[in-house]
Amino acid sequence: MFELQRSSSPREWNSFTTRLVAVMGLCACTTAPGEDRTLVGADRGANLPPVVGTEDASVGIPTGGSSGGGDGGPTGGSSGGGGPRPCVPGPAEVCGNNLDDTCDGLVDEGCVCMGPEKNCYAGRPSDLEQANTACRAGVQYCELEFYGPCEGQILPGDEVCDGLDNDCDGAVDDLPNCDNIPPQAICPPDQAGSTLANYTLEGGYMDADGDAMQSAEWRLVGKPAGSTAVPMPPNALRTETFADLQGEYVFELTVTDARGGIGKCQTRINAGSDDELRVEMVWNTGAANDHSDVDMHLLRDPNARWFDEAPDGGDCFFANCRVCRAPYDLGDDAVEVECREEISRFNNDPNLDPPPQIAWFPPLDTDDPRLDLDDVQGLGPENINIRSPRDGTYRLGVHYWHDDGFGRSSVSVRVFCGGELAMSFEPVTLDNRGANPGGADTAFWEVGDIVWQGDGCRVQPFGEVGNRRVCTTGELTLNNRCP
Repeated sequence: MFELQRSSSPREWNSFTTRLVAVMGLCACTTAPGEDRTLVGADRGANLPPVVGTEDASVGIPTGGSSGGGDGGPTGGSSGGGGPRPCVPGPAEVCGNNLDDTCDGLVDEGCVCMGPEKNCYAGRPSDLEQANTACRAGVQYCELEFYGPCEGQILPGDEVCDGLDNDCDGAVDDLPNCDNIPPQAICPPDQAGSTLANYTLEGGYMDADGDAMQSAEWRLVGKPAGSTAVPMPPNALRTETFADLQGEYVFELTVTDARGGIGKCQTRINAGSDDELRVEMVWNTGAANDHSDVDMHLLRDPNARWFDEAPDGGDCFFANCRVCRAPYDLGDDAVEVECREEISRFNNDPNLDPPPQIAWFPPLDTDDPRLDLDDVQGLGPENINIRSPRDGTYRLGVHYWHDDGFGRSSVSVRVFCGGELAMSFEPVTLDNRGANPGGADTAFWEVGDIVWQGDGCRVQPFGEVGNRRVCTTGELTLNNRCP
């Protein structure tokens, strides 16, 4: 059981993490494969970046003593103790400890996914901390039960005269005859606003020695795990994006001058929500050619019936709870475009709110639910919200309506209460192979109960990691629950 009390400031659940660290006094490696390695233990890194899969802004690891080895830990103190000890790679990866036990540049490889994606980097963690570094962390997507390869990482390369630290050693353009003054990229101020809203980023360019701009490129270097947000267009000073999940988005603008000089800057968008209860779902993160349809359901109480699609029915789902009523016969792409535009009009206007859809507690008001988006063409997101929930127990479910030829799908769910992340479920695999759309043999995941009381909530998940409550829809409807 997980309990959460409302806080005045939302906590972002963000996959943007670029450093592999040690926790709980265990050993990991601080350098790239094939190099001399240094032990990292419980006395190192008192103010490190967040570990993938945690929510804390830093890992509070106590430091050793200041005047000797003694009990100061593996590295000893600052004036004695012999300095770092070598780290010996372990024979196998230990799942769930957020360490690179085998020192191959990957954390928890071969382990069951605990999120839809995670960052990865096979070089030295320090490569990513240098000013103007060209090195970049990649991302591993959950491919059903396991993470796939590290995609998109940039490791140290040969230094060139371009205003970047290409070999990631802390020195920029440390070559003879680098006389070009690189341009300056100008980013707009950070922004804060609603999730499921459009944002505009207006960049700028300056060059001290008068070189013309050759190119501009926006890219996302950090976003909530599972987000499909992209800058559009990516290759202009002015771009737009749709913040599809709650959390922080980090955008980087890169400008290049006519002589190859490069300038960079970053700006952030913090997308929040005024809804006290918010549930988000994504699936098959990073997958290509996914047109599967996964649906979210929320029951008014545990005694309400799944698939009760009456206008005042006890189950909020696509049949009766959609804010956007675009007809499905428009085609999947057209429906998604129209619905995203409709919901963004509500969320970009401070005088408007997306309206609740089912009068669970008449008359229709802020204590009633709504489904903002019904994504029918893969990846998600879908989300259900209640602005001001009444005290009670709500039941959450996920239905794999149609695989559309994709096969098994990996589904992740997050529950927010009062703007705070209350619980993030690991990806759960649902199998619809051979099933008819919406038929009795389609898969259903009874996720758990959300108990709302006062200003807080408790999330009571059904089952355990690796053994969630999953059944066929036919089995579910026999007794209104999975056996």
